[in-house]
Amino acid sequence: MRIVSSRIVGLSMICVLLASAYASAQSATASYAPVTQDMLVDPPESDWLMWRRTYNHWGHSPLDQINGSNVAGLRLAWAWTMEAGKQETTPLVHDGIMFLVQSCDFVEALDVRDGSRIWEYRRPRVDHAAIQACANRNGALYDDKLIIGTHDAFLVALNALTGAVEWEEQVGDWTIGHHYSGGPQVINGRVVAGMSGCYQINSGCWISAHDVETGDEVWRRHTIPQPGEFGYDTWGDVPDERRRGGSAWNAPSYDPELNLIYIGVGVPIPWGSVQRGTGDGDVLYTNSTLALDADTGEIAWYFQHLPNDEWDLDHPFARLLVETAVAPNPDVVEWLNTSVTPGERRKVVTGIPGKTGIIWTLDAATGDFLWARSTNYQNVVVDVDAESRRVILNPAIKQAEIGEPVFVCPTATGGINWQAVAYHPSTNALYAPTNNTCMNLTLNQLQPTIGAHHGSARIMPAQRPDGDDLVGQFMAVDVATGETRWVHRQRAGIGGSVLTTNGGLVFVTDDDRRFRAFDAETGDILWEQILNSSAGGYPVSYMVDDVQYVAIAAGGGVNYRRYTREIRQPSGGNMLFVFRLP
Repeated sequence: MRIVSSRIVGLSMICVLLASAYASAQSATASYAPVTQDMLVDPPESDWLMWRRTYNHWGHSPLDQINGSNVAGLRLAWAWTMEAGKQETTPLVHDGIMFLVQSCDFVEALDVRDGSRIWEYRRPRVDHAAIQACANRNGALYDDKLIIGTHDAFLVALNALTGAVEWEEQVGDWTIGHHYSGGPQVINGRVVAGMSGCYQINSGCWISAHDVETGDEVWRRHTIPQPGEFGYDTWGDVPDERRRGGSAWNAPSYDPELNLIYIGVGVPIPWGSVQRGTGDGDVLYTNSTLALDADTGEIAWYFQHLPNDEWDLDHPFARLLVETAVAPNPDVVEWLNTSVTPGERRKVVTGIPGKTGIIWTLDAATGDFLWARSTNYQNVVVDVDAESRRVILNPAIKQAEIGEPVFVCPTATGGINWQAVAYHPSTNALYAPTNNTCMNLTLNQLQPTIGAHHGSARIMPAQRPDGDDLVGQFMAVDVATGETRWVHRQRAGIGGSVLTTNGGLVFVTDDDRRFRAFDAETGDILWEQILNSSAGGYPVSYMVDDVQYVAIAAGGGVNYRRYTREIRQPSGGNMLFVFRLP
């Protein structure tokens, strides 16, 4: 009788598994083709190359293998445990490799078929004071590189096949709060990214463009006007070193025909004008859409959605680019430009760029105001002067004194936050996850503190006046008319981002761990999966070996459970789930 050592058998099995993993990695990397600018403009249907998939930020997949007739059979294909910490990632997929940019700049490359790891990169962690510093929403693919923005304010290019560092460029100073919480875009051979963390001590933030081959800076556009620039006087007599805020913390959209970059800017810091000392000034360019010349960074136009913000109602979220008829229905659209010829076609910037939950539609070439309407309940914006492009705010909620509470809707978590709306070209509709919330906000006495963002005020949750207890709502809104196509309301808040597909489906997650597929036309729920956690990541869809997959990263993210105390969930649980048909 031959006796074989169990240790030898165990080692043999390990060798077989390692060989299998190596073969899988070799297979995935062998077919990897460099990503070109043409591919970014018109990506392969099977891939997901950037945040929201395309420069127009539709969040739409052209794949249709999974559709309304078979989505009920969707099942788990594989799952992957992710890094602990703030989880807000977008899985990127190209030629069989998935790239996961995770909390505090931990990056993994996986085989999309089964999740086998190909390589990993871990950036040394610094003791950052900013609470949002380790959030990371996306990377950017170009050529054979994966480019990330880091929590210590660097741009880093990794080799997409090995994870080795190709170059790194220090852009900000993490010791005074700078960091990248949103990821970059690669536009015409340049890495474009907005800096965040300009909270206290230091002055305002900026958007910069860098050579994709070297990281060298090409141009920089400050989000708070510098001395001698237009808008400088909107901050009153406040010294330059106290003009703070204006973080640009989401990836920009881009129109190749107009050669314009569209990016949103966040709030002024501190939140209240009485704390800032800015009086009634607009404090440009906070809470604005900036349209920048992609070659120079010069401002082609701007539109300020919320002048002189006092309530932390950020407006840096996705700007969607759509060519559509413009025919707002005055019966449902609160604010419209009456000089627009109903039905004329325009290229527009649309979506819900800020926490107020208002859909704004602007002319993409000029920034002219076209129309706007609320989705969730809000008491902040009361009018829009279309001719002057000026937004009129509710004087009853102005923060006149420190220590005096005001009732504001929505909450500082927003009717929507950085979770993203999506667009479906077949329905010409936006799909918006918003929430009905209010707050009592009281400004604090404060001293500038490195990294401090949320110390400007005390916030207590409050119920919507004359409303029910349904917090979450998911709605389809016609991009041409502003009309509501359908609306789904529920008790649980909806803190997830949206994915649409050519299979006639709309995917979104909520605070109660539900990942659902809705019918894009009717709003009917066609499929539901309970995850281990609410999902802070952006859902994507890709195809490999003629099989379509849907992926979502769960664990944390925006939630509205302060308003639904009965919906309980432990923190953490970061997990990537990938689904397919049988």
